Amino acid sequence: MGVHQGWAGAVAAAAVLSAIAAKADVIVIDAAADTTIYQDNAAYSNGAGDYFFAGNNAGSLSRRALLRFDLSMIPYGSTIHDATLTLNMSRTMSDDHYVWVHKVLSPWGEGASDAPANEGGGTDAMLGDATWMFRVYFSDLWQNLGGDYAPTPSAVTLVGLDTGAYSWNDPALTADVAGWVAAPATNHGWILIGNEVGAQTTKRFDSRTNPAGTKRPKLIITYTPAAPMEGACCVPGLGCSVMLSTACASAGGTFKGANTVCDPDPCAPAVGACCLPTGACVTATAPQCANYGGVYAGDGVPCASISCPVPLTPFVDELPSPGVMQPVSGVPGGAATYAIAMTEFLHQMHRDLPPTRVWGYDGTFPAKTIEARRNQPVRVNWINDLRVLETGQLRTEHVLPVDTCLHGPNQNGSVPYTMVHLHGGHVPSEFDGQPDYAFPPGTSSGEYLYPNIQPASMMWYHDHGLGITRLNVEMGLAGLYLLRDDAEAALNLPSGANEVPLVIMDRSFNPDGSIRYADTAVEHFFGDFAVVNGKIWPYKVVNRGKYRFRVLNGCTSRVLTLSLSNGATFQQISTDLGLLPAPVTLSSLTLGPAERADIILDFAGYAPGTEIVLRNTAPAPYPGGGGVELPQIMKFVVASPAGHTGTVPGNLVPVPPIPESEAAQFREFVLQKTVDTTCGHGTIWTINGLLWDDITEHPVLGTTEVWSFINRSGVMHPMHMHLVSFQILDRQDFVVQGGVVVPVGPQVPPEANEAGWKDTVRANPWQITRVIARFQNFGGRFAYHCHILEHEDNEMMRQFEVCGPASFNAEPEDEQACAGTTAMLYAHATGTSLSYVWRRNGQALSDGPTGTGSVIFGANDYTLRIENAGGEDGGTYDCVATNACSEAVSREAVLTVVYCCDPDVNCDGAVNGFDVEIMELAVGGDFTDFCQADADYNRDGAVNGFDVEAVELSVGGEPCP
Repeated sequence: MGVHQGWAGAVAAAAVLSAIAAKADVIVIDAAADTTIYQDNAAYSNGAGDYFFAGNNAGSLSRRALLRFDLSMIPYGSTIHDATLTLNMSRTMSDDHYVWVHKVLSPWGEGASDAPANEGGGTDAMLGDATWMFRVYFSDLWQNLGGDYAPTPSAVTLVGLDTGAYSWNDPALTADVAGWVAAPATNHGWILIGNEVGAQTTKRFDSRTNPAGTKRPKLIITYTPAAPMEGACCVPGLGCSVMLSTACASAGGTFKGANTVCDPDPCAPAVGACCLPTGACVTATAPQCANYGGVYAGDGVPCASISCPVPLTPFVDELPSPGVMQPVSGVPGGAATYAIAMTEFLHQMHRDLPPTRVWGYDGTFPAKTIEARRNQPVRVNWINDLRVLETGQLRTEHVLPVDTCLHGPNQNGSVPYTMVHLHGGHVPSEFDGQPDYAFPPGTSSGEYLYPNIQPASMMWYHDHGLGITRLNVEMGLAGLYLLRDDAEAALNLPSGANEVPLVIMDRSFNPDGSIRYADTAVEHFFGDFAVVNGKIWPYKVVNRGKYRFRVLNGCTSRVLTLSLSNGATFQQISTDLGLLPAPVTLSSLTLGPAERADIILDFAGYAPGTEIVLRNTAPAPYPGGGGVELPQIMKFVVASPAGHTGTVPGNLVPVPPIPESEAAQFREFVLQKTVDTTCGHGTIWTINGLLWDDITEHPVLGTTEVWSFINRSGVMHPMHMHLVSFQILDRQDFVVQGGVVVPVGPQVPPEANEAGWKDTVRANPWQITRVIARFQNFGGRFAYHCHILEHEDNEMMRQFEVCGPASFNAEPEDEQACAGTTAMLYAHATGTSLSYVWRRNGQALSDGPTGTGSVIFGANDYTLRIENAGGEDGGTYDCVATNACSEAVSREAVLTVVYCCDPDVNCDGAVNGFDVEIMELAVGGDFTDFCQADADYNRDGAVNGFDVEAVELSVGGEPCP
């Protein structure tokens, strides 16, 4: 049972109990560790926060609090009479709800994570934290998601709307404390579980680090000390000695228990992972690590569970150029055909880092740029020739660890399947890079066609393998695709050496140069280094003039907010899929993963030798932060020669807005976490709670739609739509009331530098982001997804199917068929993914015997065949063609089945007396040479001499009776 009382009341109650227990002592203990674990994010915690939580949030996702007390000051062997847990509830938005306390069965950690604001949303776990998945992040897993605890609660109390102290007191809770005093190694504390049915039941309690010390968790214990006993005592600065427990307490030591000994030494200092300045990891004590100049990761943390940054000097390597891809026929920048192989090789990322094993297209990292021209098609055969560098054997295992539980690897294992997607390309479905069609080493895609029927822009091509896109891109499978046109060429923008691509990625490395990445699926990945055009923190020598930098955020999770270290402004002239109407002057530029922008930097006014750093100020994850920051990207060094001095036009190209009134359909897509019921990762990111194979969106070919991305999470999701180029309409804040999204405030149009053609949009937390797009030219299935690749690979990717309406271009005709022959009807419709149903007299047909002697084939095809047709098969027929967005019905056609006599009854190709003889034999019952279906030649219902006479007349030239 539990009671709601103040701190003084709790102590008074304990004092009463102490009077009852002869010679009993009362001790009030502060919590030694506490944190919150969050169901909606398996890698969130709040170890250093001021609060912890129990119950469900507004999205019906649970929070649970872990709480542990150090009982070492209670002498071993003491008798525990009573224990009362008292917590201060400081915030709630819910009615009265029970909060249960269960004994935890496994050890857990408290790290340095500190959630922002009211802390209810949590934050990225730090090393040593407990999370919904990890009892010690990220080395040790719970056996059960959400914690390992006794199924029977130790105590329960009703926590209401009133803030203040609430207490839990029950014999089972006292028994927990007694057991921990007797066996200290089993003391893993309690877990607080609130009402986890429904939404918004959370209760917030003040933690052990709360500024108000009187409101921190207390455990009030009434006990009778045991008689002094001898055992090992750990005294700070003195080590281990065997002494009486009372003497140990007087010496300020920690008594290890009766009859314990000092060999092995129970007082040995704790050790953990220590990151040395070299990037190597050693196991050491915290003081030893400090002496080494290292960074201590925490007691008990193994080296295998952490990533030590490799120290590298920035700005020592010059920025390289990716170069231009060469076709096997045609020319770069025109109609051309390419054969591009994916291969494994070594690449030097930094002067002081050993070469790194990478993958690339045509042997370079990043890949060479494909140059193309508007309306001039490019054809590519993508070849998966990934081989183990040392042996030349085709790869059967990925270089990076593959989480085989994810969709894709659960079918293909660790084999590096690949698929190439032209990001931003307006292409037919079969050439779009469907991840379902990924292919293994030793095979190829076949010829892909990119028609280039869109305005000039910088697109990029990258891997799109199902469930391993993040791994394949991490290994290097990415490159630029520059599409040019006459409108762009007429603007006299900086070109040639003054047009510079910047492919910005973030990566982490081991001291041996190998890429370092997570062993299993993770929420986000943030690398330690900026890699630009394949070099870590490069520099570029620039002339004193204008440059057009074509920037791609090629990171898997990281958002970039780019600015210049001297605070200078620059001009943005393009978005993802083309030029803006006019240049936009900026002092900083934010790009989510996969977003692109062209910017004009002018170095004309700087003295030779001036150095300017391209900085990044975006927190990671965005916008909340808490992850690995990456403050610098590269450096520009101004040289003496003059550069491009032409004027940037004040007007670029028209971008006519798509009127919202043109939209035929409005769709909503909720972005949030869902409980993972398959892989054991705790939660997964989903769109509308659905998965890859759930196809529910069928835009009609030739129509316009508005899509609203409703981000019910604390992180930004860069949402990418294949096939289309869209425009951003607006963004609007919202709140969730009773589980329903309620927009609040104005619909804010995009900033001027987003008012162009886009294929990826930043859907900000707790906002509705609306875009409008025309679905033109190509039908079929296309993907849409979050372009945080760690999210995309773990279910935040779905498909839409562009539906061409059904329309008959070939109608069935009236037919007359002879009885016993095959009757055929034909119809054909245009449209996508059509299904056909033939009907007779308004009733749908099905394949198979009819029961009257005929057999139907093609009842669900555009050609209907009726074998051995009879009179019963005559009637009025039509065909219905359907797909997900339409239905078309053909015109009606009449099938007439008639008896057709043929005097060549022996089928020898001649009509003569032999046919009369064969008929006579047939009348007598001998059908050996009679080839027709029925010997009743004159159709009078009987087989007799009249049939012989009828054949004689036909042989003589009379018409068929």
